[in-house]
Amino acid sequence: MESMVPSITEIITHIFFGLAASIPQVFIVVICLYYIFKKGSKIEGVLLVSGSILSLLCALSTQIGVLFSQVWGADSYLTYTYVFYGISFIGSVLFVIGFFILVRKTIKHKVLDQY
Repeated sequence: MESMVPSITEIITHIFFGLAASIPQVFIVVICLYYIFKKGSKIEGVLLVSGSILSLLCALSTQIGVLFSQVWGADSYLTYTYVFYGISFIGSVLFVIGFFILVRKTIKHKVLDQY
């Protein structure tokens, strides 16, 4: 019977691909932080940063959780993923609200600048 614990090669491969998949999210966090540093702590910036950081942390936590899925068992791992998917959803909603506010402000300024 095979061991339920993943090999070191499986762990390293999973971590590598998990981190590689998170690179775009890291760029989003950096861009949102850049926006806050340039524009100050406005509500849209805070929402963009908090939402993108929550989503990034949840994505990384889910990748880490996969490594322990065989040790924890299916029920515990399923609960773990549901919790992090829920938090990630909240992060996505925060990001979308911040993005919407930013777009609305940008469009309002562009329209006013034309007249």
